[in-house]
Amino acid sequence: PRQLACSWRSVQSCAQMPTDEEEDADRIDALRSALELPFYLYEGPSFDDGSWFEACSRGLRGERIEEDQYSGEHYWLAQLRRHRWRVAQPSAALLFVVPLYLNAALQPSVKGASCNGTHFQVLLDATAAAVAATEQYARHDGADHVIVSNSWKLTQTPPEQAPWSKVGQLPNELFRRTFRNAIVGHMESHGVAKPPSSAFWRCSVVSPYVANYDEAAAAHRRPPASKERDVSFYFQGGANNRGTRGYAFRQAALPQLQDLPAAHISAFSLPGKPAACGGAVSTNCRAGRSSGAFRSLMARSRFNLVLRGDSPSSRRLYDGVAAGALSVLISDELWSVGLPFPCLVPWRKIAFTIAERPFLSSTGAAAVVGALDKLSPASLGRTQRLANRFRRDLIWNTNGSRVAENLLITAALRCLPAHVVRRAAARAAALAAALRALRQHCPHGDTSVACVAPDASNCAGCETGDLASATPIEHCCADSCPQCRGLPARNRSSASRAANRSASRAAARCVPADVYYGEPMRHDASRRGAIAAYLAQADKDAPEALQRWRKLAGQARPGSGGGSAGGRGRLKARGDEASGLKPRGRGAAAGSSRRPLST
Repeated sequence: PRQLACSWRSVQSCAQMPTDEEEDADRIDALRSALELPFYLYEGPSFDDGSWFEACSRGLRGERIEEDQYSGEHYWLAQLRRHRWRVAQPSAALLFVVPLYLNAALQPSVKGASCNGTHFQVLLDATAAAVAATEQYARHDGADHVIVSNSWKLTQTPPEQAPWSKVGQLPNELFRRTFRNAIVGHMESHGVAKPPSSAFWRCSVVSPYVANYDEAAAAHRRPPASKERDVSFYFQGGANNRGTRGYAFRQAALPQLQDLPAAHISAFSLPGKPAACGGAVSTNCRAGRSSGAFRSLMARSRFNLVLRGDSPSSRRLYDGVAAGALSVLISDELWSVGLPFPCLVPWRKIAFTIAERPFLSSTGAAAVVGALDKLSPASLGRTQRLANRFRRDLIWNTNGSRVAENLLITAALRCLPAHVVRRAAARAAALAAALRALRQHCPHGDTSVACVAPDASNCAGCETGDLASATPIEHCCADSCPQCRGLPARNRSSASRAANRSASRAAARCVPADVYYGEPMRHDASRRGAIAAYLAQADKDAPEALQRWRKLAGQARPGSGGGSAGGRGRLKARGDEASGLKPRGRGAAAGSSRRPLST
């Protein structure tokens, strides 16, 4: 019927008709309105109510802490404190939320102490001890407890975690051990973390970055074909010689994209001496860090180029979604470890994906990228409208945001072990009803990696992901599974016969390591190994690749010199910078050990 209706309508009016995807979104929203997923939020003197660190903390560049790209925890707890799913009694909850403001606590601006001068680790350990003393924690060793923190510092241990601390550093083993089985919302899944021990928790849920945009401008309502969107492709970010594969990739990609019509391709901290950006549209030039200019250009852009940074993900994805620019994902690992809520958000229908490989050849990928701008206005308009439907599912700092809600749903779908689900269903009729309803809330395929490390024993009853057929079953029970924990070694002493019988019963519940659940073609059991092999080979090839990409980045365009008027120039890699990290500027602690920003 929709095709028949479009046959006599104008293209513009046809583009405004509801698509099948939008009608599906309406149906899913109707289901969600009836969903109940009860959670308990810890509170009391041992738990941060927002006053411990946030009142005196600033972001890395001096911005307000809630504007820092890693401050999802601020919005997470603000949304949950007034959420209709919150329950007052732990016995009525399926999930248990631990309130922590770790990004604020680990900022250089607080120098390792809370606003009243208490060491941050003392406070975090008090929180851990209070949680560990509860009945609900002891029931499953914290496997149903949820923490959200996008700070990369969460994975570190002293002395790397807070080298700027004025009060010294304390061990964080108690905190890490207490929450070893927890579900953690982080900017990326650490399912293939390097090194594997860097993530101490059991299961990851991808938590979005905080977007940098102007909500009042309502730029997301501007259609891609409108006159206000006079920039075709937009990229602005870092591309220095900090020695990472992601930034070398950016250096190779930038000059290949400079001839895209009406594009703005610029960067700060470029190697060599590129020309400064000038005029309304500039390409391959050096830009400064200007939040206002960034917001304005993103709001004027049709396509947002999401090039990988130091890690597969980038804040830029959320900046573009918030401003209504269409996402072009150029990061091979992003689909496995960096896209939030694949069950709930139809990523394949709201974003375009281009592989990294074309950028690593002399012919480049400009033709592939440029072809997107030739798609019909009606097609681009429908894609934007659908993306806008899911905007509040991805943006923390927008009116009516559902990101916290999505994190809870995804934590239950992907990370609750089967034995936890079954015991919860048996504990209360209301929980059983909530779990039955949850099974309808994964309409889109999700083959991302959630488990930090697969459990070698693969115990039956400890699988995660069995609440939804569109997600893979994984074994990441760690030591939270009573059936597989602490199996004693066999011996011949009569005193251990009872223990041996118990061990035999437990072992009978374990399935062979190569058994895999789910649809084999969609949920390939080898996908984790393939990702790990990809990363290992990329690391092995990195020295050669860095030199090759920098050689590409230093090539001038045919018929061009080292620079020209109008803001056009060329990237020129400088060998003496290749091995050093460049200073990050205002807000960074001098001489500190830190993870470079994925901007």
